[in-house]
Amino acid sequence: MVQLPASLNDSHRLAAACRQCLEALKAENIVEIDMHGHTILTDIMLICSGTSTRHVSAIAERMLEALTKVGLKGAQISGEREGQWVLVDLGGVMVHVLLPEMRERYALENLYRCMATGVDESAA
Repeated sequence: MVQLPASLNDSHRLAAACRQCLEALKAENIVEIDMHGHTILTDIMLICSGTSTRHVSAIAERMLEALTKVGLKGAQISGEREGQWVLVDLGGVMVHVLLPEMRERYALENLYRCMATGVDESAA
């Protein structure tokens, strides 16, 4: 699929590996938000869309499979059965894979950017 780094020991490398997987799996509109110092939940949020419930689930599951093959441990995944919004928690990186309508409804980019910058972009 993709050439992943031998080491995923920091959040930036892990996010780059996730992005490679997402691109290879044809995820759409990939957005990365740096959350360092703004939340204890994670360092980096990745948000992307899939074209159907099946695509959303497959993106998350296949990305996790690829990362597991290069040594990632302890990842958590939820929402893959429904396929509308799948969250993959990798510790230093959280990946949200959503249907476009769910992504629009919940506006995660605005929420996380507001947390990261302290600026409400929806008010502009």
